[in-house]
Amino acid sequence: MVEPLDKSMTQEAALLEKLTRIEENPTGCFAVHIHLSQLRPNNRQPHFINIATRAFDNLINSTDAILYPMMNQDLVLVCREVMVEEIDPYIEKVRTLFSEDPLASDQDEYEDRLSTWYDLASKEDFAAFFSVSSELVVKAEAIIDEMKRTRAEQEGQNAGDPLTARNLAAINQTLQSTRIADLIRQQTCIRISPGKAGELVFREHFVAMGELKERVAPAVNLFTSPWLFQYLTETLDKRVLAVIGRKNFAELKDPISLNLNIGTVLSRDFVNFNRVVGEHASKMLIEFQVIDIFADMNTYGYARDMLQDRGYRVIVDGANPLAIQFFDPSTLKPDFIKIAWDKAFEDDADDAGRIKMFKETVRQAGKDSIVLARVDSEKAVKFGLGLGVSRFQGYFIDKLVQAMMKSNVKPKAKPKAPAAKAGSA
Repeated sequence: MVEPLDKSMTQEAALLEKLTRIEENPTGCFAVHIHLSQLRPNNRQPHFINIATRAFDNLINSTDAILYPMMNQDLVLVCREVMVEEIDPYIEKVRTLFSEDPLASDQDEYEDRLSTWYDLASKEDFAAFFSVSSELVVKAEAIIDEMKRTRAEQEGQNAGDPLTARNLAAINQTLQSTRIADLIRQQTCIRISPGKAGELVFREHFVAMGELKERVAPAVNLFTSPWLFQYLTETLDKRVLAVIGRKNFAELKDPISLNLNIGTVLSRDFVNFNRVVGEHASKMLIEFQVIDIFADMNTYGYARDMLQDRGYRVIVDGANPLAIQFFDPSTLKPDFIKIAWDKAFEDDADDAGRIKMFKETVRQAGKDSIVLARVDSEKAVKFGLGLGVSRFQGYFIDKLVQAMMKSNVKPKAKPKAPAAKAGSA
């Protein structure tokens, strides 16, 4: 059968619950983790994954076996008192389905990339599989939260009357007097080094725009006009500087990054902020959007030099797979360059297209200057590590760090790889 019966429970949570019950009497139990999430993107289409899932129908209907389809598209099979030989034909069906994919075709006597087997009667295997299952729960929570957040953002951005010059002044006036301190969120950037715990690079502070919209203009779609919206962000910048400026920078443990307009950095408000920061400018990173930079390259150059001379670090934000094909962000001479993770990277061959340009950007800027942003999966982290990138930021990183902190465990230096195969089908 396929669990769970409780519709409110994810398959990942149901798997952990099942393992808790098995632990009392694991005799005759084993698990198979089928790594469909590692297929090439064009092979991870929903209908292909559904066919692979249905391939196990006869097995789960005729034996004491349970199939758990994971949200990351992996499949987990848990069996009790089932002969290993009975499983082989079903694994081969899946292998045949994806026979042209390296995941299914790269197989030798000692390693099968498609599946990992665990003898749950073995304490070592049980512990290893429980750890893998726990990570699958974290990934599922991240996927669900990201889906909710994306849906909420889309619904929020598409709702309401358009932002126009007529309602702009009134909204801007409201914004100037609206409390925003409770709307400031944080997102962590960490440095990952092999064999070491994750090291915090900075915490980006940003305003939750969906919540701000509900507070200052619930009936207006603030995002219909990028240029009018930028006018509002200049007011928002000043409010953010006022809030962050209340911190005691001498006692600040972790560096902070703020995404500001270039014009804000050249304003009197930033002069006042800089006075508060004082000799602790090294604890501040200022992020500029690419679109803002290209609006006036000379002004950007002046603002960048001024900040760096005072000890601030500068981040170029908003680079993406498409943008880096047309310009080299390292020529902007920032301290860091954020390149947004995009599933388009997965669609290219090893050295083709976007990946080739990404590698060139890393080479030109230096791998220590690149931050892979908007990381939403372990696959994105592995992709970055494979190119020498060590700094990561995004929703997946947040969920991973939160889960580790709840368990009082520091973030691992590298996302935990599946345990070595305990047995072979």
